[in-house]
Amino acid sequence: MALDPGARRDLRLLIGLATVSALGDEVALIALLLRVARGGVASHGWYVAALSVAGALPFVALAGPAGLVVDRVRARPLLVGLGAVEAVVAAGLGLWRNDVVTVLLMGLLSTAVAFSRPGYSALLPSLVGLENVAPAQSGLQAGGSIALAAGPALGGLLVGAIGQGGPLYLDAASFAVAAALTARLRGEREPTRADAVRERGAMLAGARVIVGSPTLRPVVVTVGVLMLSLGAINVSEVFFATVTLHASALGYGVAGACLGAGSIAGALLGGRVPQDPARLTRDSLALIAVIGGMLFLAGLSVDIAMLWGVVLVIGVLAGLVNVLFAVLFTIEAPAEVRGRVFAAATGVFTTAQMGSMVIGGALLSAISPRTIFLLAGGVAAVTVAAVIPLERRFGRRAQGEYRVRSQPPGATGV
Repeated sequence: MALDPGARRDLRLLIGLATVSALGDEVALIALLLRVARGGVASHGWYVAALSVAGALPFVALAGPAGLVVDRVRARPLLVGLGAVEAVVAAGLGLWRNDVVTVLLMGLLSTAVAFSRPGYSALLPSLVGLENVAPAQSGLQAGGSIALAAGPALGGLLVGAIGQGGPLYLDAASFAVAAALTARLRGEREPTRADAVRERGAMLAGARVIVGSPTLRPVVVTVGVLMLSLGAINVSEVFFATVTLHASALGYGVAGACLGAGSIAGALLGGRVPQDPARLTRDSLALIAVIGGMLFLAGLSVDIAMLWGVVLVIGVLAGLVNVLFAVLFTIEAPAEVRGRVFAAATGVFTTAQMGSMVIGGALLSAISPRTIFLLAGGVAAVTVAAVIPLERRFGRRAQGEYRVRSQPPGATGV
C-alpha cells in the first residue's frame, strides 16, 4: 500500500477509532441485554422488542437525510460533533435505567450513528486515495472483527465486576476517544455541490445509484437476502448448539469465538482483492453462494466440533465478503453521492435485519432449529444462483457508468 506518511497516519487513526468504538458498542450491548434479561421475559418482552426497534429504525427512516447531510457537510467537524453527542447519550444510558428513557436514548444514539457510519465510509477514500481502498478496508474490517470477537466476553466480565452502568460509561468513553481521534485526522472530505440549488429527490440519489448500477444492485439484493437468512439463524443458534447438539455453554461460546477468528482472517485476506468492479461483484456473489451452502452444511452438523469447523469457515468467508462489499461501494459510488449510497445500503440491510427478527421468531415456534439452518442456507444459495445469470447478462453493460470519474481530495488536502 503506497501511502505517504500523512495518509498512513490518518489510516492508523481511523482504524484505531473504528476498533475502539466497535468494542465499546459490543460491551454496551451485552450490558443492555443483561439489564433486560434480569427484568424477566414476561414483564420485559415488550422492552426487548422496543429496544431492538429503537436501535434499528433510524438507519431505515433516516437513510436519505443522513446520506444527504454527509454529502453536503465537511466530514471532520460533522463526525467530531456526532461523536460528542454519542458520548453524552451513551453516558445517559448508564445513568438512567428507566425502561422508557432507555428506549428513547437508544433511539437517539442510533440516530447519531445513522449519520456517522456513512460519514466515515465516505471519508475513507479522501484519506488514502481510491487506489488504496482495498488494504485500508481490510484493516478496518479486521479491527471491527476483533471488537466483535472480544466485546461480548469483555462486556460480561465488566458487568460482573463493576455492574451494568460501567460498560455503558465505557461505551461513552469510546465515542469520546473516537471523536478526539477524528479531530486529529489531517485529511478531509469537502462537501460536494454544497452551494448548488437543491435538486428534487436529492435524498434518494443513493438509492437510485444502487438500483441503476449493474454492479451494485445484484450485490445489495444478495447481501440483503443473506442478512435475512443470518437473522433467522441468530434467533435459533443458541438452541441448535445447546439443545440439538447438546453442547455446553462453553461449547456455544467457542462457536462464537470461531466465527470471530474466521472474520479476522477473512478481513486480512481482503487486503489483496483486485479493485475491478465487475470482478468484485462476481466474487461477492460467488462467496455469498458458498456461505449459503456452508449454512446448510452447519444445519447437518452431528456434533458441536463439526459446527465449530463450519462456523470458522463461514467467518472467513463473511470477513472477506465484508471487504469486497466495502471496496466495491467505495469505488463505484460517485463521489458527490457517496454518503447517500452508503446510507441507502445500510437502510436496506437494517430493514432485512428487522424483518429477520420477526421471521426467526415465527420459524422457531413452528420448526426445529436444524431446519431453520437448512432453510436459511438454501434460500441464500438459491437466491444467488438466480441473480448470477442476470449479473452476467447486464454486468458488461454500462460497467463504468457509475464509476468515480475523478480522484478525491488528496490525503492531506484540507
